[in-house]
Amino acid sequence: MFNIRNVFLYILYTISTIILLFGLGYVKEWSNKDIIVGIIFLCCYLFSRGHRILLITLLVSFSTLAFYFPTGLIYGKPTSEILIPLLQTNRLEIIGYLLAIKYKILLSIIFILIQLIIYSLSKKLIVKKNLNTLILFIFFYILSLFGVSINHAKLNEGAFLKNIIAASKIIYRQKEELKKNIGNSKNIQINMIDIYDNTEIRIVIIGESVRRDYMSVYGYPLNTTPYLNSAKGIFIDGLVSAGPATEPSLTRMLFKTIPEKNKIDWGANVISLANKAGYETYWISNQGKDGFAGENTFLALSNLATQSNFTKEGDFSSTTLDDEEMLPTLKKVINDNSNSKVIFIHMAGSHEPVCSRLGNFEPNFKIYNEADCYIATIEKLDLFIKKVTDTLKGKRYKLMYFSDHGLSVEKKEVYHDVELYQEYQVPLFYLDSEAKEHLNIKKVISGLNLIDLYSSFINIKTNITDEKYSFPMVSKLEDNVDPLIYWQKYKHLSSLNKKQLPITDTSSNSIVPNVIELKNNYEYSNKCMTGIDFTGQAFPYNPSIYKISGWASMSGEIKQQLPGQIGTFIVDDKKILYAEGERESREDLIIHFKLSKNPSNYLGIASLIDKKYIKSNQKFYFGYKDQMNKYIICNN
Repeated sequence: MFNIRNVFLYILYTISTIILLFGLGYVKEWSNKDIIVGIIFLCCYLFSRGHRILLITLLVSFSTLAFYFPTGLIYGKPTSEILIPLLQTNRLEIIGYLLAIKYKILLSIIFILIQLIIYSLSKKLIVKKNLNTLILFIFFYILSLFGVSINHAKLNEGAFLKNIIAASKIIYRQKEELKKNIGNSKNIQINMIDIYDNTEIRIVIIGESVRRDYMSVYGYPLNTTPYLNSAKGIFIDGLVSAGPATEPSLTRMLFKTIPEKNKIDWGANVISLANKAGYETYWISNQGKDGFAGENTFLALSNLATQSNFTKEGDFSSTTLDDEEMLPTLKKVINDNSNSKVIFIHMAGSHEPVCSRLGNFEPNFKIYNEADCYIATIEKLDLFIKKVTDTLKGKRYKLMYFSDHGLSVEKKEVYHDVELYQEYQVPLFYLDSEAKEHLNIKKVISGLNLIDLYSSFINIKTNITDEKYSFPMVSKLEDNVDPLIYWQKYKHLSSLNKKQLPITDTSSNSIVPNVIELKNNYEYSNKCMTGIDFTGQAFPYNPSIYKISGWASMSGEIKQQLPGQIGTFIVDDKKILYAEGERESREDLIIHFKLSKNPSNYLGIASLIDKKYIKSNQKFYFGYKDQMNKYIICNN
């Protein structure tokens, strides 16, 4: 006899089974034998019909599994790499992750509602209850969660609880190895590279979730890094992060890694190397101190430092603090004594949820979506780097910055996507108080070699690092054409086929100012003098933007900067165009004209201009717009 309730239940059983396969990550790496797994789940439902206790068991346990669905949809079946960020590090990863996958949580909610409907309908069915039914239910239920192995034949090898147990064992074993070996550097041999190196302070800034293709210093067409665009140092376009998330990435970038043995040498790390070389070491973090049971890799690493300081004594969610809250501690450490120091700064940076990273920061771009927030966090990073270097003024310093990984950036959400090529494309740059120029170098470097680069950065060569890696010599390195990355296993970057161009069509303003054509509201003047030093492509990787730079001052024995809004005039036979410019500090001009160091003596000037306005028959002048909105072109 046709029963509408039974038909409806079978439909719900089928829908639930499909959701389980997707939510628990089976579909992520689908094989035909996973069809059997679907049948196993279906049998659990069929043999629980009409048995209240069995129905309650399914309702509670399967509804609990639903909390993993957002993770399973993104990453697949549970592994140690997935569980470590959720269990071992501070809750920065967790909170950012939950908010980033907020829409995928709907699948969990829908699934739980279906389980409630199934329970409500099934408990009213009148079915024959016998021992065979109970035994069959127990068999399929255990099989669904744990799988079985008989004579080396494995059934439901990817069972959820089986994987959870295996991953937990790996995490425990790694934690024990970390405890045992973290401070063991007795086998490391160290020699200084340059005994005359007088650098007082070395700073390593560990960024968070930053993709380099969103930084204008690497060619992004919105002006997200106005300070770094002209900062003196070396900017490397080509660092490939070791992993797509903080833990798998930094454990292989801050520690010596032997990928062919799938081994991390916990004793050989960035702090133990600096300690053994005789530096005072400091760890300043805005990522929270407490993690799972108060134990995590980076807390253990920070404990090796001469001094560690966390802006949050609790986990990440204990308080909401800006990265700039680390600056007072940094200033104190810098001025504490004259000993040589290596200072590590671990930022919260651009981690999702990106909009909550902005705090009171006021970006130059309007915020309408998640992508706009991400772009603004890059602008905020640029300001943070500038404030760090301002704190270091008067000191002989070297600074290196890199990010742990990137993110997938869409207008509606910003999130981790471990299969995305751009998630591994991160910035790496080096600033030096003695540097005289801004260099952009295109060179593919594996994140696994970052510790080699770091060793030369702190002026040492060791028996465990490759001394050919150094910032001054990086252009002579061979490109690592297809570097290794790590997610659940080592693989080559070329295995990733998913790519994502940076979003540029946001509501934000362009990196280049508006260019206006002047009619009669201008005049040439001999009361100011200028010199144009450079006219050409602004960024090596963005040929559409030109830069015109040089200096300008009022004429007279005492040199003074131009008043009002400064800019560049583009003059040809037919028209005169004007583009706003920015003042720049020029050390050479301060020395040449014997000026005092203060913002009122910024004689440097630079304008960024769209290439379409640049013609072969033009002349360029600097000048300014006065209080009467009249444009003064310096004719000297």
